[in-house]
Amino acid sequence: MNKVKITADAVLKIIQAVFGDEDVNLAVDDASAPEEWQGKKINDILNVEYYTFKHRPRDTWKVVDSILESTGATNHLAALNRSFCLLSLGDIERLFSKDVDMVTLPGSLEYVVQTEKVKLIESLIEDSNRATCGLRIPVSFGEEERKVVMFFGRPVVSDIRSTTPFGEIAVVTVAVTLIVLPNVTSYSDYTVKIKYPGCTEADGVAVPLSSFSTPNTMTQQAIPRLNKPQDTDNLNLSRARSFVLVFEGYDNPFINWLADWALSVDVANNNNEVLTLNITRGEKTYSHAVIIKDHQLIVNSDTGNETHTLTLVRGGI
Repeated sequence: MNKVKITADAVLKIIQAVFGDEDVNLAVDDASAPEEWQGKKINDILNVEYYTFKHRPRDTWKVVDSILESTGATNHLAALNRSFCLLSLGDIERLFSKDVDMVTLPGSLEYVVQTEKVKLIESLIEDSNRATCGLRIPVSFGEEERKVVMFFGRPVVSDIRSTTPFGEIAVVTVAVTLIVLPNVTSYSDYTVKIKYPGCTEADGVAVPLSSFSTPNTMTQQAIPRLNKPQDTDNLNLSRARSFVLVFEGYDNPFINWLADWALSVDVANNNNEVLTLNITRGEKTYSHAVIIKDHQLIVNSDTGNETHTLTLVRGGI
C-alpha cells in the first residue's frame, strides 16, 4: 500500500466538499436574519475565499472587476462583503507500519468575517459535524483512495476589529481534525432495513445496529481422489445462510413491532411470518425473504437498556 502524500491544498479540498454538501449548505430561514439573506445558501452569504499559505486570496479590486465584466453591476455579497479563511495544518501523526496507512491531521480554520456572520459560521460547523458524524468519507490524495473521519471544534472568536474596509470584522478560529484511514469497507458502509407486516416504508425500516453478521454454513461430502483414494477432497452440497442482528431497543417502528411479536400472548402469532431483509453494502443492495429463527429480548439493569439479538434465516418458500 502506497502511503498518501498530505498537502494543505488536498485537505482544504476535502473540507470545502463537506461545506458544499446539500445537508450542510442550507438556505437561511431565520426570520430575524437580514432580508437580503432570506432564502440564500449559507456559503453564498458567507462569501468566503478559502486559501492556504501557498495560494493567496484575490484582491478586492480584482473581484469587483470580474463582477463588472460578467454582470455589469456590483454585487455586495461578492465584493466588499467578502470573508476569508486560512487553513493551516499542525503536526501530522503517521502510523509507522509497512501495511497500514493511517494518518491523523490536526489543523485550524481561521476566518476573517463580518461579526453579523459569526452565527452563520456556528451553524455551518454544527451542520458539518452532524452530517459527518460516524461516517468514513471516501477521498482522494492524488491517485491514492482513502477514507476520512472528520470533526470540527467549536468556533472561537479571538479578535474583533471595529474599523476595516469590510465593516466590523471578527477573527474566528475553528479547530479541525482529520483521521485518514485505509480504504476498508466499514460499519458506515452498511445499512440494514427490514420490511415487516404492516410496514408503510417501501423498502423497510432502517435498524440501528450494534453489530451485524451473516454466517454461511456449507453441507459437505468427502470425495476420494481418483489416483489417491486415501486422500479426499470435499464437495459442497448446499449452503445454509443466516443473519444475526444485535441492536438496542430504540423507539423504532420495527423494533416496537418485534417486541410486540415476542411478548404477545396471542396464539395467532405467526411463527412463519415472512420479512423482507434489505442489506446495502456501499452502492449495492441485497434483498432476502426471511423468517425469524431466534430472538432474544434482554433488559439490563446496569445500562438500563433493552437489547435484542435477532437471527433470521432464508424462508418464505
